[in-house]
Amino acid sequence: MTARDDILHQLRTTLARPDLRFPPVQTEALTPATRMTVTSAAGDKLALAHRFGAELVKLHGSYQIVESVAEARMALINQLLVWKSAEAQSRKGYRLETSQENSVLSWQPDLLPIQGIDDALKDMGFQLVVPTSLRSAESREAIRFIRCGLTGVEAAFASTASMLMPSGPHTSRVTSILPFRHLALISFERLYPTLESWLREQREANTLTDFLREHANVAMISGPSKSTDIEMNLTLGIHGPKFVHAILFGKPEET
Repeated sequence: MTARDDILHQLRTTLARPDLRFPPVQTEALTPATRMTVTSAAGDKLALAHRFGAELVKLHGSYQIVESVAEARMALINQLLVWKSAEAQSRKGYRLETSQENSVLSWQPDLLPIQGIDDALKDMGFQLVVPTSLRSAESREAIRFIRCGLTGVEAAFASTASMLMPSGPHTSRVTSILPFRHLALISFERLYPTLESWLREQREANTLTDFLREHANVAMISGPSKSTDIEMNLTLGIHGPKFVHAILFGKPEET
């Protein structure tokens, strides 16, 4: 008997003892009532939006809450203008012209939760760029200097200010990873108290398996990219965006 077999034999022998409290002889399947959650959030959609925003601020992000799609579109444009001004003011010395200063890395426009964004941004001098294949050096160079990324979300969770981001042919993950600044549009319809509440809805609709199979990558984003050294000095923007701004929109009376 090898050392490995001896260890496994001891484990099986110990686990077979009838006086052990764990594991139980019979294990009942979890139900929605008995399934535990790590965090919690309560209230209507507006309350969840405020909770999401409060948690995002704790994570060094920022947010706005508006009622209508028109207000959300305007908030998006204003935020891009604020960021553009901040970018210009932060430049020192020689100014490198890349022709990408007014570009915004984005999901496919018709997959964003607000329609008409492409035309609205063109009127303001911005251009949406939807990355497809990034296999060639030329395709990567074409988006290398884009400073802002624009996405929707599959779901957002109020208790942790986390955003579920699926990647696909028209929802490239680089839109929320590569740019220095990430702006996420979140409709109240996509806002949930917790991750577990979203999972429960997916299980009940029997859509979770298909969702996971249809996307090569599913990321959970909670605020800007962060890292600390051994002395716990926090640095933002190490592995992704340094700035994350969420615009949440929806009418409370309709939720």
